[in-house]
Amino acid sequence: MNNWRTRLAEIKQGQGLKAQLVRGVLGVGGLKLLSMPLTLGASVLLARGLGPEGYGQYVFVLSLITMLALPVGPGIGQLITREVAKYQYSEQWSFFRGVLRRSNQWVVLAATLFLVVVVSAASWNAKWEVNDRWALLLIASFLVPLLGLNTVRSNTLQGLRHVVLAQLPDLLLRPATHLVVAAMLMFSGLLNPATALGAQIAGTGVAFLVGALFLQLKIPGQVRLSAPKYRTAEWGKAIMPFTLLAAVGTLNSQIGILFLGWLGRPEDVAALQIGMSGSALVVFVLALINLVISPHIIKARQEGDKNKLQMLSRYSSRAALFGALPIGLPLIFVGDAIVHYLYGDEYINSAVLPLAILTAGQLFNVACGSVGQFLTMSGYEKDTLLGQVVALMASVALAVILIPDFGAVGAASAVTAGLVIWNLVLAWLFKKRLGFMPTVLG
Repeated sequence: MNNWRTRLAEIKQGQGLKAQLVRGVLGVGGLKLLSMPLTLGASVLLARGLGPEGYGQYVFVLSLITMLALPVGPGIGQLITREVAKYQYSEQWSFFRGVLRRSNQWVVLAATLFLVVVVSAASWNAKWEVNDRWALLLIASFLVPLLGLNTVRSNTLQGLRHVVLAQLPDLLLRPATHLVVAAMLMFSGLLNPATALGAQIAGTGVAFLVGALFLQLKIPGQVRLSAPKYRTAEWGKAIMPFTLLAAVGTLNSQIGILFLGWLGRPEDVAALQIGMSGSALVVFVLALINLVISPHIIKARQEGDKNKLQMLSRYSSRAALFGALPIGLPLIFVGDAIVHYLYGDEYINSAVLPLAILTAGQLFNVACGSVGQFLTMSGYEKDTLLGQVVALMASVALAVILIPDFGAVGAASAVTAGLVIWNLVLAWLFKKRLGFMPTVLG
């Protein structure tokens, strides 16, 4: 008993690598655990309330917005995390303030241009019906500036190693608000694809406001007192690989939805989304570990500590696989019962096999470890991009071949094949660059 108390005290108060990682994982993991029923509840509510066709339309438009918003979202996010962690470590507060200001300026400019283009195109093409894709795209486009500003906020806090505060608005407040608003719409008889997108915007807006408050409370005082200095050319050059990396990575994950929306039916899109929602639970632990370890990877690289890097890789991959297997195996072997219980009989024939295929792919992904995160945070983002491009080419080719004949099953197979190829390529590059294997055996 005393040994356990000693260990708990070390985890709670210790400043060692393992203690910091455990605290971060437990904090973000707690938020993830709270967010999972909220996100799943919203997914089930919308799938049942909108039906396969309406839910498919809603999912397709959100997927399209996710792709179109990349220049003001994930592309800039990883750059901010890396630069903020670097400038805090070296106490270059003027450049810290400068990168934040340039990031916000870029988001506002890019989002404004995006809105102008979408509003112009929608005004010309929309039929102004609740199921019309142009009308839905116009509504969803107002997510773009909120997503971009949220990215600046959350990745700044993450670079400062406040990973729990960085994720709390998006993991808890956003899905909670989305679920509450969607439920109110459903019970009042007003739920349709257009109002469902409105619920998504409401949740994102609440997350942005609270996250902005957290950033104001946690940003170092030296940053406010420093005059901003800029490395605009350097940041502009660096953001291109990050944006391309985010674009290819997001397209790899969304390729099935996008091609099904183009080549298939909305009902197929709904089935694939159910499979993707379930399989995403498998990478739950790996995703939260990636959030926690990013600043530690950067620090270990700056110190030239290969042993610490190898420990980070070993701890993260083993913990992720340990958490993934109890989730993934039931989704593969009793997925029909799970889909029936949560989503209803109308989705069983279309969603069970895609769920099993996607889950198997995600288990392989987890077993390979945080290959992309280590390469990107170590300055080898071009290697990560190479792996993503190879995987994307394979996924696109398979999607075009398989989707017309096999629908959601073909799309799931194409996505899974791309995921396997991506991990194999990056594992080889990881070994070449960092000198050790990235998997649980590393």
